[in-house]
Amino acid sequence: MTESHDPTAGGWASHQPVVVGVDGSDGCRSALAWAAAEAAAAGADLHVVTAVDHRPSDRVRRRAERTVAALAADVDGVVPPEQLSHAVYDGAPERELLDNLHGARMLVVGKRGLGTLSRMFVGSTSLALAGRSPVAVAVVPTGWDQAAHRDEPVVVGVEPDRPHHRLMHLAFRRAERLGVPLVLVHGWEPPGTPPAEAHDVETEGDAHARFEAAVTVWRNRFPAVNARTSATSKHPAVAVLDEADSGAQLVLLGRHHSNRFAGFGFGSVTRAVLHYAHVPVLVVPTDED
Repeated sequence: MTESHDPTAGGWASHQPVVVGVDGSDGCRSALAWAAAEAAAAGADLHVVTAVDHRPSDRVRRRAERTVAALAADVDGVVPPEQLSHAVYDGAPERELLDNLHGARMLVVGKRGLGTLSRMFVGSTSLALAGRSPVAVAVVPTGWDQAAHRDEPVVVGVEPDRPHHRLMHLAFRRAERLGVPLVLVHGWEPPGTPPAEAHDVETEGDAHARFEAAVTVWRNRFPAVNARTSATSKHPAVAVLDEADSGAQLVLLGRHHSNRFAGFGFGSVTRAVLHYAHVPVLVVPTDED
């Protein structure tokens, strides 16, 4: 079942390709397998890419071309050959990937890389891509086996002030398509000691009530989804990580293009979850909401 495109709902068109960045390391193979399964489930093309920096010699570039072609061949039983392509970019990996995402549905990268071709996709690079990409970015841990987790829930971190339409739609649609539960998480911590004259300071109960109200809207839109809420007094990042550690196949979090965050917004939360999660994390740009 493919996710149809609806600009107001945050869906994807079936022709939009999945792009996966590889570097020949063990870490990239988990990302490649995840990306291939994602493309196959959606009937989308899969584009396998790498980059070679610092004016590579012909020998280095040929080695990169052989590596990316071999990795693409590894998944041609998952994605039909006519929907599978690969490329080597000349230039800094982060810049080249970001410059070649036009029309893509998502970018998939490994959480860690050994950099055997271009020092590509080490933790800092994956984090930078997730923070700057105009399309959703999935960061997949080394050794992740999606088949072993296919019955586990999808987890989504929710900001009750801004329950972003695209993020929520993608989370509910994915849980519906996979037939798995969806866990919606809200963590709340006091914003410090309020001034004595403050009269409208929000309580934890108020915050959780807004969270439940936001979730109810989406439950009504997707009645077939088994949606469970988790509202706690923990930091939002800890709340999300606790749910992921309890068993999950994917965590979804929002991210603003502007990258301007304050307090416990889900900007800093996204960064923390990317660092510590042991499951794939899908970071979804939300500025268009």
